[in-house]
Parts: sequence; C-alpha cells; structure tokens
Amino acid sequence: MAKRFLAAVIFVPVIIAVVIFGAYAPILFDISVAIICTISIGEFAHATKTLRLWQISIPSILFGAAYPMLLTYGFGLMTAYIYTGIMLSMMIFYYHKISYSSLAYIYCMTLIITIALSSIVHMKNRDPAHACFYFILALGLPWMADIGAFFAGSFLGKHKLCPEISPKKTIEGAVGGVILCVGATCLIGWIFADLIYGKNIGINYLSLSILALVGSFLSILGDLSFSIVKRNFKLKDYGFIIPGHGGFLDRFDSVIFVSPFILMFITYLPIVTV
Repeated sequence: MAKRFLAAVIFVPVIIAVVIFGAYAPILFDISVAIICTISIGEFAHATKTLRLWQISIPSILFGAAYPMLLTYGFGLMTAYIYTGIMLSMMIFYYHKISYSSLAYIYCMTLIITIALSSIVHMKNRDPAHACFYFILALGLPWMADIGAFFAGSFLGKHKLCPEISPKKTIEGAVGGVILCVGATCLIGWIFADLIYGKNIGINYLSLSILALVGSFLSILGDLSFSIVKRNFKLKDYGFIIPGHGGFLDRFDSVIFVSPFILMFITYLPIVTV
C-alpha cells in the first residue's frame, strides 16, 4: 500500500502537469503516449528475452516512439508499413538467429500497445479543444476501475473471478470497480464541464455513464489478458519502474484496451455537447 501511495505521489503531479500544459502545447499528449509506448515495449522485450535480439527489439522500440509522434501529421500508416518491412527483412537476413515465434511475440505486442494507446492522439486530433478531458478520461476510467476493484476486493472479496489467471481478483472487487468507475467518471465530467470549462460545454451524463460501465468491464478484460501473457512467460510483473505496480505495462494494460473503445464511443455517441 505504501508503495502504491508513493507511486501516486510521483506520477499524479506529472499527469496533472501534462493536462495543464497540454492545453497550450497539445504535442505534449503525443510525447506522453510515445514515452509510454517506448517504455512498455522495452519492458515487454526485456521480460520475454527478445530485447537481446537487437535486430527486432530496436525497430520495435523506435516504432513505439515514432508512431504517436507522426500520427498527427498523417504518417501513421507509412510508419507502420516501414516497421513491418524492417521486421520481415530482419527475419530473412537473420533467419539463423531470429525465430518466427520471437518476431511474432514482439511484433504483435508492439502493434497492439502502440496503435491502441495512440487512440489518445486520435482523440486529441479529433477534438483539440477538449483533448485534456479525453486524456484524463482515457487514463482515469480504467484506473478508477482498478482502484475500486482493489479496495472492494481487499475488504469484501470472497468469490474468485478468474483464479487460474489472476488469483487475487474477485467478483466483489469487479463490482466495486464498476461502481467506482461510473461514479468517478461522472465526477470527472462534472469537474471539466463546470469548473475547468466554466459551464461553456455540456456533458451527456447518460452517455458518459454507459461509457464508464462498458469501459470498466473492458478494463478487467485488458488486465486479465495481459496477466495471461505474464503467466505464459512465468512473470510476476513486466517491470519495476513504478513502485507497488511493477512496470509501465502493468499499469497501462487496461488503458490499452479502454482507449480505442473511448475513441469509437465518442465518435458515435458524443459526450461533450456545446
């Protein structure tokens, strides 16, 4: 618990700073996503012992850094195409060193991590005026579901959710996560609409509640999916950079699943109304 509190003390001010200054320099959102992708891919490569295969690990890490930065300027598809070509070429040129399974592990996970998290950049490009709100929503929604599940599971948890995948997760914790997620997400909407934007925008709280409800379940799905990957490689955590949580990938696994959903949701059921 102390380590989790320390992590919050360190990283919450950083996120707040990105939100504050991102309103004046939107490229900070691109940079933030690029940093998260780069570190997460590096952690995955290290954990799966593909980092030592520099022929495929270096292009993967560079792709994670470049794609979110170039997406705004229309070079996202080109970057992904070049990355794919490099990876396939490396497998051909170094076929005696690089197995297909090693390439598949890092290539697939690099694309999943980078393209999914870059949904945050898409949201910023889609509605620059409210980029700060969507950035907080993309991070806050899955994290609130995780926090709610942690405390509800700690005090009320009796029935295991998926004991073979994640022994600590409980059904009571999942319910608590959903409840806190919906409540906290609506609170975030109110804070932005009434306090930050000065009542110049409206929030469709019904749409926001539906988003939080479905998003909280997707958060659990993302967490469990990445837990399966860890179990497959016999890992406890992907890294150690965040005290009490493990690595960046341990902390952003649910964000990877939720961010694309938020982008799709606000495209068809707008949350912000003018």
